[in-house]
Amino acid sequence: MTDRATDELVSAEAILARLQDIFRTELDNDDLVIGLDTKQTDLSGWDSLAHVRLVSGVESEFDLQFSLTEIEEIASVRQFVDLIAKHMH
Repeated sequence: MTDRATDELVSAEAILARLQDIFRTELDNDDLVIGLDTKQTDLSGWDSLAHVRLVSGVESEFDLQFSLTEIEEIASVRQFVDLIAKHMH
């Protein structure tokens, strides 16, 4: 694995760890475990209102702002991670 690939993997893991706390808080489930492959349809609590809370929590945690188009397209944890990484670089 190249250094860049290793950095990206570490970054994705670091982002995922921070997302885990946001998802637990916003979906009010301290036992929730998410992964990169977790989709909106996998979590019954991830409805439209929770989506707004998740986006707001992510924007606050990472000090960034998503566009309306990005917000509308997010339907998985992987999309959150990819967008956060894009905004951080």
